[in-house]
Order: sequence, then C-alpha cells, then structure tokens
Amino acid sequence: MEVVERLAHTEPTNGTLKGHKPVLLVESDFRSAVTISRVFREMDLLDDLIIAVDCENALVRLNQDEAAKPAMILLDLSMPRMSAMSFLGLIKEAPELRMIPVVVLAESDQAEDVAACYSLGAAGYLVKSADYAEFLEKIRAACGYWALSRLPAVY
Repeated sequence: MEVVERLAHTEPTNGTLKGHKPVLLVESDFRSAVTISRVFREMDLLDDLIIAVDCENALVRLNQDEAAKPAMILLDLSMPRMSAMSFLGLIKEAPELRMIPVVVLAESDQAEDVAACYSLGAAGYLVKSADYAEFLEKIRAACGYWALSRLPAVY
C-alpha cells in the first residue's frame, strides 16, 4: 500500500486536519455532538466534521463507495443498538477501513474499558471532560497529532 504524507502540500493550520479528509464523529448524545461541533468550529474545522448518530449509520457512511474515507474517527464509547466495541472490531477487520485511526471518547476511565478498546485496535482513548476548555484541548491535541502523523493510504 502506498504511503502518503497528507500535509505535504498544504500550509500548517495549528496542527489541525483542515483541508484534508473529514473527521467522522460517531456520537448518539445530542449534547455531546453539539459540544464537539463547537470544538471543531473553534478550530475552524466544522466543515470537515461528519456526524453519525450511531454505529450502524457510521458503517453505512463508511461503506459508501463515493464517500471519502475519514482521516480519523471519533467514537463515543456509549452507543445504542450496536456497541462501540462491536463497531471498532468491524472497522479493524475490514481491509478498506482498518487503517483509519479511531479515537474513543468516553465518560469512563475504567482500566478494562481502556484495555478493551486498545486490544480492538483503537488509536487513542480520551476521557470526556466536563470542563469545556480541557475538552477543547483534548480534541485539539488529538486532531493535531493525526495532522502531524504520517498516515498510510486507506483506499
């Protein structure tokens, strides 16, 4: 698989993913989705954010041939219908999706949740913060890390 540097031909944007593939947010809680959208707006990345209300809708989006694969998936751990763990397992088993970094967003700081997510292939695990400024910094850091990382082509 050809390896590409996604940031090679763009101007730096404070460590964001701006101008690149979208970020897929899988979040069923309306309030959390609004908060994360606000974080992306503050980072001038709102146009790059796609929201799926559950894991099943996210899978439909990811399997659409005409849809651009996301640069990163932000996955809430608490999901209705299909669990986040099942979704993560399916993503990491699919050859066309497994290279997409998945960062889990969770209310839980339980060691077993963290271990389970990493064992399924999560690229990161962030505990949601009630403090908006702290949460903003966590999301900014996650986006910045992936903007600076050399990522393999995912399709």
